[in-house]
Amino acid sequence: MQARIRELQVNYDDFELKVSGLVFEAEKVSVLVGPNGAGKSTLLKALTGVLPVKPGSIFIGGRDLAFLRGAEKASLISYVPQEQALVFNHSVFDFILMGRSGFLSLFSRPSPEDYYKTEEVISYLGLEAFSRRKYTELSSGERRIVLIGRALAQDSRIIVLDEPTTFLDPKHEIQIIDLMKKLATERGKTIITSLHSLELIPRLADFLILLKKGRILASGPAREVFKTELLVELFEYPLKVAEAEGQTVLLR
Repeated sequence: MQARIRELQVNYDDFELKVSGLVFEAEKVSVLVGPNGAGKSTLLKALTGVLPVKPGSIFIGGRDLAFLRGAEKASLISYVPQEQALVFNHSVFDFILMGRSGFLSLFSRPSPEDYYKTEEVISYLGLEAFSRRKYTELSSGERRIVLIGRALAQDSRIIVLDEPTTFLDPKHEIQIIDLMKKLATERGKTIITSLHSLELIPRLADFLILLKKGRILASGPAREVFKTELLVELFEYPLKVAEAEGQTVLLR
């Protein structure tokens, strides 16, 4: 499912984000990068409706995000934050089950289908050994996978993730990167994510967006945008993209 931006403007905490046009293609991984304060999180929150947007500025599968509500919105797009502040310390199973809440009416209980979907997600992610453990007992990398699991239980067509590899060790970084790629190729999900680790872009990104000071500096197929001159302009730092043993690498 495709997501499209047209003349988006968001003012948030004395910051202005303006995007005239942008398309996130179905079954692809679109990666958003930029310096701290560039507006990456603001753009992702606008895409998922966490921040309100004007009608006619964001379309999810051809439907105006400003008018999407409840189960309809939940079936189309989900949001995975970096971390989750909890009021109650739920088990992994119950935490992933919460992904079904968008389809429940007030005071209703989860259905057998909701439980089945939760069990299916736990199996797909290989979390059976963790399912009864408390969320706060997990490592940071394990919690990130559980957060993605909650979005999978929601069964939305588009999954938006805010820097899911930040502060993770290399093993869990690669695990999350490969999972996002699998969700696009195996499950047909449209993945939109910000990324802090530039070295991982060649492994993950199909489409790359460079954001600076609330404006898009460049966007397009990753192989065309992940270039030395663009990254130097974006970060104002002497980075270099090179080829080594048939792979694209970033030199600092």
